[in-house]
Amino acid sequence: MAAYISLTEAASLLGVTKETLRNWDKSGKLKPVRNSTNNYRMYLLKDVQDLNPLTIDQQMLFESATSEDQITTGEVNSKDETEKGIRKLLVKLHKILRDTDANSSIVERFDEVTKLLFLKLLVDQARHDSTLFDRKSNESQSDYATKIRKAFCTSTDVNSNLFPEKFRELRVSDSALDSLGSALNEISLAAGSRDVKGYAYEEMIRNTFDKGDHQQFFTPQSVVEFMVGLVEGHLSGVIADPACGTGGFLVEVAKRQRDNVKLIGLEIDERLAWVSGINLFVHNAPTFQTLCLANGGTLGSAGRQFIEQFDVVLTNPPFGSDFSDKEELDAFILGRGKTSRRRGILFLERSLALLREGGWLAIVIDEGVLSLPSASDVRDVILTQAELCAVISLPETAFMPYANVNTSILLLRKRHAPSTNYLTFYARAENVGRKANGEPDLTYDEAGMPSLNNDLPEILAVWRQFERTGVLERQTENLFVANSSGNNLSVVRAENRLDFRFHHPARVAAEAAVARCEFPLVQLGDICGVRNESYVPSVDLADQIIPYTGLAHIESYVGFAHQVRTPANSLSSAVKRYCRGDILFAKMRPGLRKVTYVDWHTSGYTSAECIVLTVRENGNAAIIDPLLLSILLRSDFVFGQIIHLIAGIGRPRITLKDILHIKIPLPPKNRQIEILDAFSNAKSHYERTRNEARQLETTAAHLELQAINSVANAFVTKG
Repeated sequence: MAAYISLTEAASLLGVTKETLRNWDKSGKLKPVRNSTNNYRMYLLKDVQDLNPLTIDQQMLFESATSEDQITTGEVNSKDETEKGIRKLLVKLHKILRDTDANSSIVERFDEVTKLLFLKLLVDQARHDSTLFDRKSNESQSDYATKIRKAFCTSTDVNSNLFPEKFRELRVSDSALDSLGSALNEISLAAGSRDVKGYAYEEMIRNTFDKGDHQQFFTPQSVVEFMVGLVEGHLSGVIADPACGTGGFLVEVAKRQRDNVKLIGLEIDERLAWVSGINLFVHNAPTFQTLCLANGGTLGSAGRQFIEQFDVVLTNPPFGSDFSDKEELDAFILGRGKTSRRRGILFLERSLALLREGGWLAIVIDEGVLSLPSASDVRDVILTQAELCAVISLPETAFMPYANVNTSILLLRKRHAPSTNYLTFYARAENVGRKANGEPDLTYDEAGMPSLNNDLPEILAVWRQFERTGVLERQTENLFVANSSGNNLSVVRAENRLDFRFHHPARVAAEAAVARCEFPLVQLGDICGVRNESYVPSVDLADQIIPYTGLAHIESYVGFAHQVRTPANSLSSAVKRYCRGDILFAKMRPGLRKVTYVDWHTSGYTSAECIVLTVRENGNAAIIDPLLLSILLRSDFVFGQIIHLIAGIGRPRITLKDILHIKIPLPPKNRQIEILDAFSNAKSHYERTRNEARQLETTAAHLELQAINSVANAFVTKG
């Protein structure tokens, strides 16, 4: 029988949004069928697999959807076999529910599987009748189902703290419960390693939930492990997540098996609060409590009862929506007198309030909180209520496809009277083991073994060394320390910025270099004009072949560029004209330093993402040699001046205004000639070295081909 999956399941397997699947339906790329009862889209599992072969984890999770393989019975001796058996069990339970109730949603099926998993765990832990799921030969289907229902009701009464009223009933038919009970009876969840069933349940959670009504989305496991690792040495007392979702942070703490720790999860969504509790139960958390706080969740009046009750707070709160309860807003320093405020900002203040003096907060925040003028009051609260111990900037893909926003992790220690004489640890992760579509980002070693492409473990190791010694042995482009709360540079205190870019050593070094420059300094706009001759190629240059230099034709850092003959009709965006002697400056992704001097005799056109600079003349001579200026514009001296001005999500850029405010040294003509001669000599050496390297590559390739041909010749030539 063909296996079908829902729209949500198909989107999860393919790593795309549900809206993308709807568009694929319209374009014909992936066509669903319609459920005859509710007209919902259903996808043939084989079609989904053909479009995008499943990952190892997904294949294991869904393999029994198209197979009737039996789960291994009896005693399981290895962790791997136990893991496979338990995961197959969960898949089989889902399949039974899908086959017996085709109109149920994936979340409804998740609920019922969770309830039965809980009951099965009690049985296997000898906390319930060990023969519960045995169906006697003379026991009818109805009697068997009734027995299981009664056992579940009894268990939820005993564990009422884990089960809200709406989740205390098994909502499946007797025939389904008959099949489900038989499947559960085939394997023991108590066998093998203690973390296997927890891992399987985590997989089930990840394959069930999508972004919800309250802006929940799931924190990548690599980020969860990193954040818990940041406070590894302080995991004691009461540890809480005030926006716990499915309990990922608390579960990670539970895995560390710390003594004398109590875990508290607070959540606005009743189902997620319940799932969080079950997740902790499945992971054998010794002491925990998960609570649903209605009417605003932790930000509402119910959240105030936990003020100064926690020792550690770990959280990734919803920061993509506004909180507008006027009465509750007035309870916040950052909400007082306002009609609304972003939830992430209020969660930051409330999380600090929940901590006892000396407590630790690790929180994910919108990076704009650290840099935008509109959030300067938030930074004041941070610096007056806590010490900023660490700022870790995450890549823009960290929470895709659920959220497209630049984020950072903050590590704060609550202090009633924070010091201003300490160093903040800054780091930037380029990779967190996650692609933009949510799929794992893997790298492979020489033996072909996969591992996550993840910078966070290395950052964590450096942080632990810094926390232990107070010294960062080696600063890099992505790792440094700075006095973010008491820096002597006046601009720091004036702007009160706390972000990675603003405190980057390149900016500090550039400011120091500007201060000690021996030549007169002028703004770039004083010595350059902007050529702003804009054209729409398909209209203004229709049917022509034009010389074109796009961003892809300008090499990063080195200034090499190409002029490519391009059909104007193939360019959909506007272009700008340039002439010989101009300078092209890419304002998008300026960190790549795509700046080039135009030395072609033929004028051409460039991307609208480039600024075309023309050096002004003084008399009959340029104020500064254009080639020399283009080189300077690629230097650390200039990049350090603009690094903190780069803004944007996904496509970071700098404004024309900020570019024209760059400070440029203006040496006398003879000194400009000397500097340019020195550069030319260095460039010649570089080009010779690069050409030699290319020649060696060519020679190596030729030798490799000779070796291959010698093998072939050996097969056809007698010895």
